[in-house]
Amino acid sequence: MSKLLIEIILFTAVLLSGFYAGTGFFIAMGGNPAIAKMSDRTFAEYWQHVDHYMGARMIIFGPLLLLFSLLSVLVLLKEWHMPSFWLVLGAFVILVADLVFVFSTNHPLNRLIQTWDLSQLPSNVQEIKWKVVNAFYIRTFFMIGCFIFLLLGVWLRKTA
Repeated sequence: MSKLLIEIILFTAVLLSGFYAGTGFFIAMGGNPAIAKMSDRTFAEYWQHVDHYMGARMIIFGPLLLLFSLLSVLVLLKEWHMPSFWLVLGAFVILVADLVFVFSTNHPLNRLIQTWDLSQLPSNVQEIKWKVVNAFYIRTFFMIGCFIFLLLGVWLRKTA
């Protein structure tokens, strides 16, 4: 495989994971703290809109991020004895763990919130809101962790 193609794959993986980490950074810095202060109706309406738009975009972005993370592992497979390979593999494992968490925790909450009638909210909105907030604090570690591992792996590869 050409060196240029390897560099393009690694660059794209770092770029995409950086966008993803940026989402996690926003969540930690302002998203979750703002959600925690929202009224029931404000939270429900906000989350229905955010989930709608993120769901439409993650159908494209998520598989691309996963694909380029996997490609990064594959192009570094010949360097399996180097720390850079293990860091990139670690980033991929973190991303897969995030995906499992999304489908087991976030998606069920999102589907539930999408069923809510904003004029007649259920009595447990606050409980669901805190489940969403806590889930995203966990996901923040996955999102930022994936980026850090991938970035370190690519950086160490360059300096090794």
